[in-house]
Amino acid sequence: MRRAALALLSVGLAVSARAGDDPSAIAKAVGEKFGAACGAGKVEDVLALYRDDARVVYPGAGETATNPAELRKLVTATCVADGPKFTLVGYKAVWVDKAHTAIASLGEWSMTAPGPDGRPVVTPLRATEVIVKTKGGWKYAVDHASIGVPPPPASAK
Repeated sequence: MRRAALALLSVGLAVSARAGDDPSAIAKAVGEKFGAACGAGKVEDVLALYRDDARVVYPGAGETATNPAELRKLVTATCVADGPKFTLVGYKAVWVDKAHTAIASLGEWSMTAPGPDGRPVVTPLRATEVIVKTKGGWKYAVDHASIGVPPPPASAK
């Protein structure tokens, strides 16, 4: 009886340890940090979410970075306090490795910015990311964002 209770306790501890080990929750937390910092124009906070060797593609021709100087230029141009606002819609993520130190994620975002008439325009964004565990926390190693294509209009029958 005592062995059975110990076995159940150890299984319960193993399950509870894994409950907080959700790659989608981790990706979402990193994404929320990005959205808040970028929307507030906090360039240094955004840069802190990337590894120094990160590979980054933002929507727009030529908006790529392969080193810290290029990333700083890209983030400075994108993340301005009165610029577009990025809202996280959701994440789907999986572990890349058994050690749970790398995550591959698909993020859904929306970007709200003034249109030509001054009224807000909401644009869907998609992000494909690799997020890795570092001594400084979870950081982007790869961040490729693209503008989502809206669904086709309903066909008239």
